[in-house]
Amino acid sequence: MRSEVRPRRFTKRPAMAVAAITAVAALITTAGCSGTSGNTADATGVGSGAKADVKALGPGAKNVPKENPVEVGVLYTDDNPLGVAPEILDGAEAAAQYVNSHGGVGGRAVKIVACNGKNNSQSNAQCAAKFVNSGVVTVYGLDALWGDVGVSVAAKAGLASQTMPISGPEFAASNSYAWQGSGFTASAAAASYIADQKVVGACAYVDVPAFKEQCVDYFQKPARQLGAKTSVLAIPPGASDVSQYATRLSQTHAKTVLVTSSGQVAQQLIKSSAQTGYRPQWILPSQRADFFKALGSQVKGVIFYNDLVDSSDPGNRDAAIFRAAIAKWAPHMTVNAFSTMAFSNIVTLARLGNQVGGDKITRAGLPSLLAKVKDLPQFMGPTLDSDNHLPGFPHALHTGAYLYQWDGSTYKRAGKGYYTVPGSTG
Repeated sequence: MRSEVRPRRFTKRPAMAVAAITAVAALITTAGCSGTSGNTADATGVGSGAKADVKALGPGAKNVPKENPVEVGVLYTDDNPLGVAPEILDGAEAAAQYVNSHGGVGGRAVKIVACNGKNNSQSNAQCAAKFVNSGVVTVYGLDALWGDVGVSVAAKAGLASQTMPISGPEFAASNSYAWQGSGFTASAAAASYIADQKVVGACAYVDVPAFKEQCVDYFQKPARQLGAKTSVLAIPPGASDVSQYATRLSQTHAKTVLVTSSGQVAQQLIKSSAQTGYRPQWILPSQRADFFKALGSQVKGVIFYNDLVDSSDPGNRDAAIFRAAIAKWAPHMTVNAFSTMAFSNIVTLARLGNQVGGDKITRAGLPSLLAKVKDLPQFMGPTLDSDNHLPGFPHALHTGAYLYQWDGSTYKRAGKGYYTVPGSTG
């Protein structure tokens, strides 16, 4: 069923910087197990010191020339008390090792140019200048203020930005070509799941603009267009006791509840709701291992969303390659949404290079290639096509999200598994 829901056009608000930092801090806090499970290490079996069958890597193409490499900017976060994500760089470096041992980007090696955004404007501006002044052809990764600072600087230099979208420009800017959907596609996937299940739904969020958008614009509006009855519940930032909000949530009679917040708030909601006998189907962003440990059996049955196929998925060939690559080149890396994203982006770029020819992957040429992508298999994701994009955003080609349900020991796809954003073209 197709709707005509169009996402609200992003405008820059005075609170955007604070909201972005708050949102990315929560993402960094909660995303420790996207692509992992609730085991004390991680659910993929590729955690610290783990082994994987390297046969999944297949035969490598040796001796990719180091001259004339494809330089890729990698933006990561470190040295900030709000949260860090150095695993973005780890994932990118592992991907470069894999790509360079398997033919490169259309025969050209990948070279990583890394920069720590530190979740502050000055560092983001410095990273933007570093990327512009180097030979990078695009920028991957994540940092809270890249959308407010880096995207525009990159645009002036004709540099494509493909960071994870957490603020307006990362979706809407002319030089933004997001290969991830983040909270937008995840919230819409939850709405589609609820409509598919024909149940009453709700979305609970910590009351900052970024999380409110996910609940109000990207969850509730599509759900209503699909005929599902939903409500939203705001939780004040810094609330020390969420029991009253758990009670209010139960009064909505929602059978399925999406939570967009930090892992701690989600944990408190689940515990408080269970104490009152209210046990809905929860849909959450992926969580760290300590979340599973704290909730124990209460996590069983919870649905988690991912931009990409979960790396523990036993039936996905890309996931097997990822597990083997990490076991070989980054066995101590934290496997989560960010490291998986970085790995996926670079391998997907290599696939594009193999498709069009490595000589065409240049700063000047890449934007036009990204704008006209055809039948490009995203690593651990769907096939990308420029004719199929998010409503209102012709350069945002990832139009859905994966839902996985934790059964107490492994992840299994929930419902249809992959849900597209209502109104997506194509």
